Amino acid sequence: MKGPRFDINDDLIQDVCSALDENKPLRLRFTGYGYLHIDRKLPFLCIYRRPQKAQDKGTNELILGQANYILVDEVRSNSPAFKKLLQCIANKIEKAFGAFLFLELWSLVHKQSGPKYQSTLQFQIYTDAINPPLNILEVTENALLDIEFNDAPTLLSLDYGKKSPPNKMPALHFSMQDYPSNCYWLGVALTPVFRQGNKTLPYEVKLLHSGMTRALRQICYAFTHQYTTHYPKHYHELGKRSMTSEVLQTDKKLAEIKDRFDILFHVTPVNVPEVWTTFRDSQFLQPPVFKYRPRPIDPDILKRQLYAIEIEKVDDPALTHIFQTQRQEISRLLTMIADRNTPNFIYGSLQVFGGVDADLLDQAKHILKCISVKPFSMTNSRLSASEIAARANALIAEYQLQNTDFIYGVEIRNDLPGIMVSSGKLLIGSTVSLHQETVDATLAHEVSTHILTHFNGSAQPFQQFHSGMQDYEGTQEGLAVLAEYFVGNLHPGRLRTIAARVVAVDAMVKGADFIQVFRLLVDEWHFSNEQAFQITMRVFRGGGFTKDAVYLKGLLEVAGYLKNEGEIMSLFVGKIGLRHIPFVKELRWRRLLKEALVKPHYMHSELYQRKITELKNSVSILSLIKDGTQ
Repeated sequence: MKGPRFDINDDLIQDVCSALDENKPLRLRFTGYGYLHIDRKLPFLCIYRRPQKAQDKGTNELILGQANYILVDEVRSNSPAFKKLLQCIANKIEKAFGAFLFLELWSLVHKQSGPKYQSTLQFQIYTDAINPPLNILEVTENALLDIEFNDAPTLLSLDYGKKSPPNKMPALHFSMQDYPSNCYWLGVALTPVFRQGNKTLPYEVKLLHSGMTRALRQICYAFTHQYTTHYPKHYHELGKRSMTSEVLQTDKKLAEIKDRFDILFHVTPVNVPEVWTTFRDSQFLQPPVFKYRPRPIDPDILKRQLYAIEIEKVDDPALTHIFQTQRQEISRLLTMIADRNTPNFIYGSLQVFGGVDADLLDQAKHILKCISVKPFSMTNSRLSASEIAARANALIAEYQLQNTDFIYGVEIRNDLPGIMVSSGKLLIGSTVSLHQETVDATLAHEVSTHILTHFNGSAQPFQQFHSGMQDYEGTQEGLAVLAEYFVGNLHPGRLRTIAARVVAVDAMVKGADFIQVFRLLVDEWHFSNEQAFQITMRVFRGGGFTKDAVYLKGLLEVAGYLKNEGEIMSLFVGKIGLRHIPFVKELRWRRLLKEALVKPHYMHSELYQRKITELKNSVSILSLIKDGTQ
């Protein structure tokens, strides 16, 4: 909370009144201790009063996720100027909405002595006996009881009292003549389970902050519907809409670091054709030796910059979670780059991309058993790298009809064995050629998913949506494979290859070497030598790259999401995972996230409508492919 400090006086009160009249946001820092945050005109204000004679670390943080709040010390809260400020706020907003709620939060004083940790979360709800907000007390109880903390039951009591002061402070009486008749007060006291003695517990503070933010919004949501003329559709609508400089700077710095590298680019070998020839000539007995691009970054320096970002200054629980998990993943990716081509690389890969659980392995083996080994029938017509690039440019031009800013390059490179997207650019290996029947699927995968989500993410207020949210790869690749299905080109051989990658990753993680995995694919699952080499190469690149298992895992998860009436366009707002859908919904309600600017081209076709219906009615992934199954 930077900026000048202000005294609470008539001039400041007049400025607050004027800002409320114009519905302008307010962020005012008081001299000494205190802060007023008004996001916009809403019929509530959360209050925290810091006690004068007791240390109360951490309690104030529990209301910082609210749109409108005030922090003040006990001495100033007893001053006529402070009461006049509250009267100004209540009068202005009550006239707009018909009622107003002061929601005060405080921590209960420890009854025990010493530094013993009090682990039971307990709430006491207080309200004015003269004018209690009876219609929201049940919602208040339920919202607080829904807060999960340390897997222990939450306790709660309710007290109607004329005197409901926090820790022996003078009560704030809002039924007095100077306040509107429709002005209500509700007090919530809790045990300080986020402290041990006078020391705050960071993880407990974060956990409780998230739960309290949701609960207080739900309480205010109930109040607006029961007492005011304001009718938000969801409690998240009452969250913050304006972004602080701390939020914008944190988002920018994280994205700048992540945009400095591309893990896929760093772990993809540059000598695959030569290695294949050598491996084949050795009768598949000599383990291949892969070569990689030079690393133009220093992971240690980037990590130093990464952990210099002061995420703790972000007071919004949803954004804090996004930023913290993002930093964690960036750090692990940097470790992977540093550990490339060493035995430690696979451990970083498991942390970032995960491994193969028993259910996923069973699904993969079931697919391999059910899909015929017989090659999928295709014509002999193949497109060269330059022809593929021309088709990609044509598709990009089609997207430019939806949005003229959809400007992306296509580059043919000599150091790539296949096709990939890096930093929003489509890269095509110069030796690549594709069957005519698979080109549409490839472009739907790379352009209509990876590039399109990069574009839509770039239009969002938060740059994490284009650089890629933590653990987004499974959803992204699953969505990309489904794009192949939606354009009518998810053939059995493709699904079989995706399943084989899971089997290969599982074998590698369990200790099999390159030749053993290669032989497993050839001997047990009947892949050709070249197919088995390509799958094994992808799995062993960098030193053990488990990402290839997420294609099938993501496909199953996204298909399940859509079958359960999940909204597909939510997955195109940027590079997100299914786990981020609740955050996407919250940020949408708060008007901090835009709808996807560009839709996949295939969604305008009758084929897509038929395919999405088939998907929702399907029994399994195998039922999506009718040809080539046994």
